[in-house]
Amino acid sequence: MSITAKTVWLEAPGQVALRNEALEAPGADEILCETIVTAISPGTELAAWRGDPPLRPGVVYPRLQGYCNVAKVLECGEGVEDFTPGDRVLTLQSHRSHFVAAADSVLYRLPEDADANKVVAAYLFHLGYNAVLRSNVRAGHRVMVIGLGALGLTSVAMAALAGAEVTAVSSQSAPAKIAKGFGAKAVVSRDEGDALKDCADVIISTTNGWDDFALALRAAAQNGTIACLGFPGRTEEPGDFNPLASEHFYMKQLRIEAVGWSPLEKDARGFARFNQRDNIAFLARAIEDGRLDPAPIISGSYRGDDIAQAYIDLDARKDDAITYLLDWSA
Repeated sequence: MSITAKTVWLEAPGQVALRNEALEAPGADEILCETIVTAISPGTELAAWRGDPPLRPGVVYPRLQGYCNVAKVLECGEGVEDFTPGDRVLTLQSHRSHFVAAADSVLYRLPEDADANKVVAAYLFHLGYNAVLRSNVRAGHRVMVIGLGALGLTSVAMAALAGAEVTAVSSQSAPAKIAKGFGAKAVVSRDEGDALKDCADVIISTTNGWDDFALALRAAAQNGTIACLGFPGRTEEPGDFNPLASEHFYMKQLRIEAVGWSPLEKDARGFARFNQRDNIAFLARAIEDGRLDPAPIISGSYRGDDIAQAYIDLDARKDDAITYLLDWSA
């Protein structure tokens, strides 16, 4: 089967390009797939689209965009036993119309009655889930989530699912309403003063500003944890602010940790029980049975070809948008 895939590349900040890529027949352990729907991960993708400072050294552009993809299997290599044509699969493939991938890179096979437009958002909940796991959140813990973009809202949902008493910090009314629907006990503004002092066992910080990191330091209780899903200082200089001020970091014996990565898969002896593959499968099942509903963060859908406009609208927060789906079925 000869197929030309349409792929999304970011050539430079603000410059989205659709390239054609000729695909070869799948190898023995590979599958050929046609994308049904992808979801924009707004934090990662908009940062690259805006040209924010990169997180790691090396070549930044051009770059493929996206990693939330549900596709239909068209053809299987002769060595593939776990999939058949017609199966729908969740992968970390980029925004593209078709792809060839190793069969063992599939994260989840969707049941026949699963809604692809919801399951595609499973990874958007994964970072919040990983923050909850890494921070040892338990039922009854006081958790504060700073920032209510997609990452903050999904972190609220995961902390609430774990049984925490969740407070979110935001000054925006629309995401505040979603946060309460996801289980937040309260949504407060950043200028609450002493009410936000020493009040949370775990802070999940999803923003990049130093002011919010300073808020996390103040709000953390004794022996508290600050779980960083954002990147403090990525887009601004710290000035004379000390992010490790002893009055907070030392005197409260805080644990400050980056929590964006998890093991890729289970190890042979089972020590990596909570890993990316198993975590995402759990989240997909939670979406299917109604424990998680991505609908409140999905603000609309665009054709795959129209991703550039989707980025423009997301960056402008058009109609309080959180994220969009891209429809590749056409």
